[in-house]
Amino acid sequence: MATPTLTGATPEPELLLLASAGGVASLHLVRLSGDMIPVALPDPSVAAVVPIAGGRLLAVVRDGRSFVATRGRAGLAVPGWRTLALGGPGAMPPGAFAWSAAASPDGSRVAVIARPADAQAPSALVMIAPDRLRREVHLLGDETEGVAPAWVDPARVAIVQRDRFDRVFLAVVAAADGRIVERVRVRAVGFATSGDGATCVSLPNDRVVVGPTASVLALGLLPESGPALPAADQLSGGVALSHDGRLLALAVQDGEAGPGRLAIYAWIGGAWQAGPRIALPAGDSGGQPQWLP
Repeated sequence: MATPTLTGATPEPELLLLASAGGVASLHLVRLSGDMIPVALPDPSVAAVVPIAGGRLLAVVRDGRSFVATRGRAGLAVPGWRTLALGGPGAMPPGAFAWSAAASPDGSRVAVIARPADAQAPSALVMIAPDRLRREVHLLGDETEGVAPAWVDPARVAIVQRDRFDRVFLAVVAAADGRIVERVRVRAVGFATSGDGATCVSLPNDRVVVGPTASVLALGLLPESGPALPAADQLSGGVALSHDGRLLALAVQDGEAGPGRLAIYAWIGGAWQAGPRIALPAGDSGGQPQWLP
């Protein structure tokens, strides 16, 4: 299938895909042409890799350690990960691991979800400021899904939680101090935003819907439409919107036991158009895509 083309787009969009095989993480640079270039990781238990300010990458290991590497072709070929000696208030909850992460719109901070591997609580929102060598751990009430935090603007993130009646909602959290400033009662088992925070993609059950983030927060209603997925597609991993919200990547598999793929969609002419379907490396399951800015 042809690669979707956006008017004036330069150069070819690229993604990072963090996947896992047998509990060991792997990272690939993915091009829409189908090329997948392996990228070395600082540790086999990396939980998340996100692009940050200055064209760099930040990797967060399950035990909370963090590493930074330069990007660019040379940096991706031999990243040269450097340990970040982070300090700051708070500690990870007992039994919790770093689970997922997302960078702020300006790339200066990274929000991390921490929770146990087999439970949704106790959980925390960990805020990392790489250039300040600072990490703050904010304990969370309610139960927290493993979905990455979604920056809705430069000061707030939305996280997917469940209340004591097992009802899903979005908790809007102040990045500065971890306060929950709003609870939005929408049933979205997945929720992510574009790099600028203006567009969101939500997963109500087995559907994918895309629309303005502000409308979801103001009205408490998910978008009504999104790309039409083939009937055989099952969501098997993460979703990601590009910085401007016009490119969408979904980790899917063909049926119950079919091969995993990245399904790419582009917003062109007022509609979502299907693009490439890129096969995942053999043995990898699911996968967390991230568009590079």
